[in-house]
Amino acid sequence: MSKKDKGIAKTMPMRVLDEAGVPYEVHLHAHKQVTSAGVAADLGVPAAQVVKAMVVQRSVHGPGQGEFAVMVVPGDRKLSLKKVAAALGDKGVRLAAERDVIRVTGYQIGSVSVAGFRRDDIAGYVDRRVLDLPQVIISAGRPDAGLALAPAGMVAAMAAQVADLCEDE
Repeated sequence: MSKKDKGIAKTMPMRVLDEAGVPYEVHLHAHKQVTSAGVAADLGVPAAQVVKAMVVQRSVHGPGQGEFAVMVVPGDRKLSLKKVAAALGDKGVRLAAERDVIRVTGYQIGSVSVAGFRRDDIAGYVDRRVLDLPQVIISAGRPDAGLALAPAGMVAAMAAQVADLCEDE
């Protein structure tokens, strides 16, 4: 891709995907969007495909474990902190405070991407249901653009673990 694609300068998530060799397509939104439902409506795609990146804070962390982790779930599902606790082996895990999300990722709430964080010790986890999607839309790191790519490419670029992270329906 060129330095600018569809009128948007390269963002950190784009750079991470480029470095990992993961192809993606830039989608500009008609309006700034901060919810998966808003992005899905704007782009005319199912809400499930607009994945949500949610930052959690661990209550305990040992060697090789950062204080924060990012959980990626389909846009039409809810994160289960109970399942996140099981995946992380930490019953005290909780959603990170807004100020911490901004501080550790560099992104505002509503435009947190799955990669390209300010800190490099944030582990990535992807809900298993995401792998069943034909493509995913992730945040480009700004509220007016998203990136469409294959779920497997996203998992690879994140070096993420796959787990069951969503509430049961």
